[in-house]
Amino acid sequence: MKFVKKMLALAGCFTLVAFLSCATNVKQHTTHLEKPFAQSDIEQQIAEIGKSATVLLVGKAADGTGFAGSGFFVQHDLVVTNIHVLTGMHGKDYRWSVKSINPPTQHIIKGIMASDANRDLVILKVEGRGSGILRLGDSDTVELSDEVIAVGTSYRGSKDAKSKIAKGPITRTTPNFFSIKTDIPPGHSEGPILNSKGEVVGISVEGGTTRGLGNAIPSNHLKVLLDDMPAEETPLEEWHEEPSIRAYAYVKLGNAKKRGGSDYIGAIQAYNTAIRLNRDFSRAYLQRGLLKSELGDYKRAIRDYNAAIQQGGDYPDVFSSRGAAKNELGDHKGAMEDCNIAIRMEPDYAAAYIHRGTAKEALGDPKDAIEDYDKAIRLKPKNDALVVAYLKRADAKSALDENRAALEDYDEVIRLKPKNDAFAVHAYLKRAEVKLVLGENRAATEDYDEVIRLKPKNDALVVAYSKRADAKSALGENRAAIEDYDEVIRLKPKNVIIFVISYFKRADAKSALGENEAAIEDYDQGLRLVPIDALRAIGYVSRAAVKSNLGNNKGAIEDCDAAIRIDPDLVEAYETRAEAKSNLEDTSGAIEDYNEVIHLKPSYAKAYYKRGRAKAKIGNVSEAKVDLQTALKLTEQENDKPLKTDIAEALRHLE
Repeated sequence: MKFVKKMLALAGCFTLVAFLSCATNVKQHTTHLEKPFAQSDIEQQIAEIGKSATVLLVGKAADGTGFAGSGFFVQHDLVVTNIHVLTGMHGKDYRWSVKSINPPTQHIIKGIMASDANRDLVILKVEGRGSGILRLGDSDTVELSDEVIAVGTSYRGSKDAKSKIAKGPITRTTPNFFSIKTDIPPGHSEGPILNSKGEVVGISVEGGTTRGLGNAIPSNHLKVLLDDMPAEETPLEEWHEEPSIRAYAYVKLGNAKKRGGSDYIGAIQAYNTAIRLNRDFSRAYLQRGLLKSELGDYKRAIRDYNAAIQQGGDYPDVFSSRGAAKNELGDHKGAMEDCNIAIRMEPDYAAAYIHRGTAKEALGDPKDAIEDYDKAIRLKPKNDALVVAYLKRADAKSALDENRAALEDYDEVIRLKPKNDAFAVHAYLKRAEVKLVLGENRAATEDYDEVIRLKPKNDALVVAYSKRADAKSALGENRAAIEDYDEVIRLKPKNVIIFVISYFKRADAKSALGENEAAIEDYDQGLRLVPIDALRAIGYVSRAAVKSNLGNNKGAIEDCDAAIRIDPDLVEAYETRAEAKSNLEDTSGAIEDYNEVIHLKPSYAKAYYKRGRAKAKIGNVSEAKVDLQTALKLTEQENDKPLKTDIAEALRHLE
């Protein structure tokens, strides 16, 4: 996942004196400043030094596709950049060009002097002289919180190439890289990282995928390459055929195939080839792991994340991504551990807070989860990451019955207009669900309308039709509800439970309209399909009620008997059977069933009322009064005015 935190761009007009001073320094072989920068004019001088030595590298294929990146001069004919810039995509031939930006100058690549495949470093030999040369500093002296400047190039066509800078403090150091709290956009990697003296202490590099956090190769690794260079360069074409270099081209091929979900199988094959060519290639493991996570293959994704970390790719997003995969596999404690590591590495990493919140929720701690979602929201990540944080927080609030607060978060998700329609669908469905709980059925149907308008391809569309039908039924709009249940059944959802329930609920709506024969047909169909005993029992009871309405009380009793055999504690089955027995003048049998209802549900006022009436019918007046008085007390607690009126009337008759 990619999250943009903040980019600090330093740009401005320079005085003639400052510019001339900078230009003088650029011409020297060891360009640097002896004093640390403390004011903006010194800072700008350092930036100008970096810009003058920075170059743009562009690779173009015959089909028009290409790559661009930065580099910089360390000697008058030597340019440093990353290997991934010069490899292109496997299967395509590229033409490469090198261009100084300040002033504009073209350079021809003569060949490769040295490269380090595991650190993504390469030194080019070029024809022509660089207008500025940067001196290498000692990266071992780099400390946390040191302010550094990253210089790179922005490229949108040959007539629009500009040098730009970004500034930030160092937040983490490892033997393989150090991290900078700044955003280095694509195309700006491969450039120099300058310290307060204008010396190169690092080379920007692709690493993790965390936006707002740049990574750099320590300059001392570059010094080793410079010290061990051969006398003659290797031709670019020959260098491209080295296995470890070809691995980069296959990673780029995999990324291209993955982009937009066009060819996942081809992408996996490309990453596999890259790893066969270079078993120590952490980036290939990371990219393959991210794709496997996207495909739901979380176990294998975790293996790839493990391999990436073992090969030195221990970036915050690798741990965060591994934590997300562990969440999917139910290892929520392991997910929390990984997210904690990611947050220690980068305290402002929104994705890690979101994944840790997910783990906390799963472990039964929604309040702490909400705190993590709060933190992610305060960080204001770009793209759909902010949407996910609001969604997760809303779900957690809903689980805590904080429904009004949950509605506000779902409102915010919808206001943000997520790029991924799946997030909007989730927000509308969940917001509607909360509205149903709050009794706002009309507003809920409007949210289901929006889901249906978005036409999701999975069972979310089925859920929207089904839930909209429920809301319409609650509003007494049974004919409209039946139309929605029709649509659910026509769509034949993969979820058999939804399929069956739609038959049962359509039957309920038909029964409410007096279409009892058609209702029984739906119950019959649902009972043929139902895979779960508990649901089958409910189906039997519902069909029994309709049969009773049609005067088929014996058939109703048979259905209730079947339901009770499946679920002996199903209150509705005993209650419906009692009604059918009463219709058949089996008052004693009805009383026995009401006894069972009251045993299972002691505070059910209606059961006491009906048992009292049954007892009065057989002349047991004293016990009937006790039941009716109990029912009256319970009704007052439930505030059921119609039932209270019926009970009072029954008591008057007994008096």
